[in-house]
Amino acid sequence: MKKSPILVCLLFPAIMGSAQSLTSPGKTAGDSLLLVKIEKAGKYGFTDTAGKVVIAPVYDAIAPFHNGLAAVKKNKNYGFLLADGKTSSLKYDSAWMKEGRYPMVRLNGKTGMLDNKGKELVSPKYDDVAGLRDGYVSVFVNGKYGVVNSKGKMILKPEYEHLGFVTNGSMLVYIDGKCGRADLTKGKVVMTPYEKVGPFRDGMAWVRQEKKFGFINIKGELVIPLAYDWVGNFNEGLVAVATGGKYGFINKANQVVIPQKYDKAYTYSKGRGLIRLNGRIGYVDKDGNESWPEAAAALPAEGAQSK
Repeated sequence: MKKSPILVCLLFPAIMGSAQSLTSPGKTAGDSLLLVKIEKAGKYGFTDTAGKVVIAPVYDAIAPFHNGLAAVKKNKNYGFLLADGKTSSLKYDSAWMKEGRYPMVRLNGKTGMLDNKGKELVSPKYDDVAGLRDGYVSVFVNGKYGVVNSKGKMILKPEYEHLGFVTNGSMLVYIDGKCGRADLTKGKVVMTPYEKVGPFRDGMAWVRQEKKFGFINIKGELVIPLAYDWVGNFNEGLVAVATGGKYGFINKANQVVIPQKYDKAYTYSKGRGLIRLNGRIGYVDKDGNESWPEAAAALPAEGAQSK
């Protein structure tokens, strides 16, 4: 996680008369404010296109605006400038915009992140901070990772060796060679001894160990043994499973509801499971009754179930 030096984005030559388009906070994407950077006695600010001073030339350096914020330097201190001329606290040792959208700051050798209003979202006390999906932010300190939500609340303490991607408010976490599933909305983690854990559906999540799959409950207890070559996700109390290249459906008690005789089985939904056999697409209900409509249904994407 390499840090971006402030010199890259703050120490730049002044170009008189140059203008930049800035989307003003509170306006639609189509509304923009055209600002012209000015320099006076070695200090920098902005005017509008009519020459009216919008932001007084009081800064030693100003970086370009990104997402309504611009990194600035004043009296050896750094912070962020807002489009209305207000600033965040100018108290940092450096400030920069990471990936064009994350306002980052450093203080006493530690990194933090501000929100889009220039307020501290993550205090500068970490070795690195990175944006994640769905509004969550990862933090890194002393070789461990944690997660902060969009309100700055610590959801997962920095004690994990690796974090997975955020998907539907949950993510995989790894520690001491074990894998767990974190519910970021509740801040709850279910750790397991398995190498990978799927999402919880119907109170069950698949687990994988040495290329075999089973299921755990929300307590992390293995309730369906590691006996399958492939599994889907539970829905309506049933899940598609496969062994030896043949697919069927089982229930939460690991009882066979629909025998493994199909070339492929998909999610069970609305009282029937989508199946494929000999190139034909059809449906099967819990009693084993099959239907083979002439118009084949669109197959669901298998990427979500890739293990």
